[in-house]
Amino acid sequence: MSESVDRRVLGAFRCVDAITGNSVMDPLPVSGSQLTLRPNRSGIYVIFNAPGLASLTTQFDPPGAWPAPSSFEVSIQDPTRRYLPRRAQVRAPQEPVSGTEPAPVLSPQTVTLYPAAAAAVGANWAVVHVSVVLAGTNPPHGLPWPVVRVLLAADNSVLATGAGDARGEALLAVPGIGVQVNAGGGGAVLQSNIAVVVQAWFDPSALTQPAGWVPNPDDLLSNLAAVGLKTATQSATLGAGQRIAISLSISVS
Repeated sequence: MSESVDRRVLGAFRCVDAITGNSVMDPLPVSGSQLTLRPNRSGIYVIFNAPGLASLTTQFDPPGAWPAPSSFEVSIQDPTRRYLPRRAQVRAPQEPVSGTEPAPVLSPQTVTLYPAAAAAVGANWAVVHVSVVLAGTNPPHGLPWPVVRVLLAADNSVLATGAGDARGEALLAVPGIGVQVNAGGGGAVLQSNIAVVVQAWFDPSALTQPAGWVPNPDDLLSNLAAVGLKTATQSATLGAGQRIAISLSISVS
């Protein structure tokens, strides 16, 4: 005796490494108080149910128009402390990718995980250790949960994006820096180092959050020009296999 059961999932997301862009395959504790989530063997977290959407899960081909997606919050922790904890917003329901009929396929959403300050780095990566501290404090007092970028000085293009921890410590890395054409118009035609600008942004509201709070870095990264954010920059040079340490002081007054 056989039985046919139709079931539709509502969406999916995967975690990716901020430095390499590769999927994080090891299963991580992921929670969403409003969602029913299950990881699969490909490192994808599948949304099986969400508030107000239960009726869709029993219909492989829902009749009528597809409902507009809603945002739901998930929290991600890494017990090994390779990656910083974070919150993220994911959407459900997701429409199948067009052109994948008769077997509809969902394209997983992406949640970026940022390395912890002591995370391992690859060979020949250009590595930047950043401390974001409160200006005027001695010893320096770290500012919690900043976001940091490494920008190419020549055109302000983004080479790396990272996030700081509760102490203001961040790790960024730029893989694959090789010999570059000298853009300065003088000296050697080729150079092994590149000029960069390291910039940090801090939201003062992080100072008033309760113990154990963790941020959604996307809230800052999607609105870096917000009036309330504080920022600081410092120039540096980077090359393959180099490690540099930078301290950025930010005033929150």
